[in-house]
Amino acid sequence: MSSKQPAKMLAVERQRKILEMLDTSSSIRISDICDTFDVSAVTARSDLDVLERDGKLKRTHGGAVPVSQYVIPRVPQRLRRNAKAKQSIARYAASLVSDGEMILVGSGSTTLAFVRALSDKKGITIISNDCNVIEYAEQHLPDATIASTGGALGRDYRHYYGSMVASSLSDIYLDKVFLGADGFEPDFGFLAEFEQTALTKVEFLRHARTKIMLMDSTKVGAGRSFVRFAKPSEFDIVIMDKDPDGIVAAAVENPDHEVKVIQTEV
Repeated sequence: MSSKQPAKMLAVERQRKILEMLDTSSSIRISDICDTFDVSAVTARSDLDVLERDGKLKRTHGGAVPVSQYVIPRVPQRLRRNAKAKQSIARYAASLVSDGEMILVGSGSTTLAFVRALSDKKGITIISNDCNVIEYAEQHLPDATIASTGGALGRDYRHYYGSMVASSLSDIYLDKVFLGADGFEPDFGFLAEFEQTALTKVEFLRHARTKIMLMDSTKVGAGRSFVRFAKPSEFDIVIMDKDPDGIVAAAVENPDHEVKVIQTEV
């Protein structure tokens, strides 16, 4: 890096020079900025935050990269639906994860919200077939170990499916699995929109001690033709924002297996 610049350089000038540094490098670290401009890490992070808000770079853990080198994930509109309910579900689900645990996370908007709520967990391992989950964890959960299942890539929803999912999990048994659902019919069970998605969820359920469903209330009685991946009582915990008219609690009642239905907004 270049020799140190005057300590009292104006922020706007320092930020311009940071961009010049990025023009000749594929990335920049917080420590590079501190050493080059003789500023604190707090000031360096503030400069990068300003430049990111202006769309001039993309923050990464410990530094930044040029916008041109950052691949922006295509996030489906569904990830923004019922955001408040999903965040409430996610916070409760995150409270069930202990430091050091290995968890399996299925694809979906609510499971992504759940991973976003894991920022304070230490030493966890996240295995997922969802590209959005994997990319978020890579960028924002530096203390987590991240692993992807194999499989064919479903481009529209950015998750892996198919026979390679099963083979990649064949020797793995984890503490907890967290899944979402596209629908729920009380006399039938938890539903996925596509057959391949349903088959992947069935496989995930085989590989964890505790099976946890994350589902907002709009999925109850969804009313479209879906594929079942689990009967009502095949989960251990169902976390919802609310259970309309107690439909889910009544459906999962089973004398041989207790299923807890948690409502986060009661």
